[in-house]
Amino acid sequence: MWRQAVNAPQKLAVINGLLPLTAVEYQKALVFFCGDDDEAVQKAALDKLRFTQSNEIKRTISPEIPENSVKTLTKLAGERKDSSLIIALLPTGKLQRQWILDFLATNDAVFWRTLVTHKDFVEFTLPQMTEFKQLFSAISEVIESLYEEQLSYFSDERQTARPEQPEKPVETEAAEEEEEEEVVELEDTIFDFPDFLTSETAFEGLSADDMLDQRKTISEALRDMNVGQKIKVAMLGNLEVRKILIKDPRKQIVMAVLGNARITDKEVASIAGDPSSSLDAISYIASNKSLSKSYAVKLALVNNPKTPMKTALMLLETIRMNDLKNIAKSRNVSNVIKQRAAKKIK
Repeated sequence: MWRQAVNAPQKLAVINGLLPLTAVEYQKALVFFCGDDDEAVQKAALDKLRFTQSNEIKRTISPEIPENSVKTLTKLAGERKDSSLIIALLPTGKLQRQWILDFLATNDAVFWRTLVTHKDFVEFTLPQMTEFKQLFSAISEVIESLYEEQLSYFSDERQTARPEQPEKPVETEAAEEEEEEEVVELEDTIFDFPDFLTSETAFEGLSADDMLDQRKTISEALRDMNVGQKIKVAMLGNLEVRKILIKDPRKQIVMAVLGNARITDKEVASIAGDPSSSLDAISYIASNKSLSKSYAVKLALVNNPKTPMKTALMLLETIRMNDLKNIAKSRNVSNVIKQRAAKKIK
């Protein structure tokens, strides 16, 4: 019935609920009319959609909706910081890359992480990958690193047409299979992680034995995940998850842990001061103003023998007198750092 509305008054009557429509048909009408050429109709439909849950909107998105509706919903996704709306718009074939670049001016890390680890979205960006690289670089190094990783996956995937090769020894084939396992397999859907992986209160009220069991459960759950899932849970996971995944040998997983919105200065300082931490993690912490703003982090970096010399010397300028005295006597730092610290306390 709502499809028979041809002028603004009729469309506004539909939007204002003056026609007997089912809930599904009413939502379809709102999605359709939010891209109407008449500004009053478009605004009225969008105002209603702003009070509509994303799941209800996504159920009514189909390839038949107008291109302008896709544009309006793209802007709405940016307002809500809801990446799932963007993913739902991809199959319409009407989403334009330039709208993403122009309208989604949000630095929300979770929003972008979800998109850059979604296979369909990454494939969608390929024709303008240079512009998207610039966008993600401006948002954060973590997002840029994740995007680069996914681009490499597509580069490997495209190399399907190969000349026939002579049969290879078994050892070589095994090595190639092992290498392929390192490629990040992107998920087509958002992985629904159990609460014990994401809740910071997962250990509250547990006895010592139960805590051990919980840690074992978390370790087993992480062990069974593929790389793509580990990246996602690293971004959203709780303290126990972060402690485990920061030790992962894959750079993209370590970067995702450091990009977790809930990581604390205390955790970062612990990672920065741990000689077993990867050089990637230490270098990234040292170069990231947000992560290295804490004095405890700066001190930990100076005391870590893995910290690049130039960085350690620069940070040494911020260290307090009492800590300089300890550094000058330390056996863990290089002689250059010790001598510079000793010189500063004289």
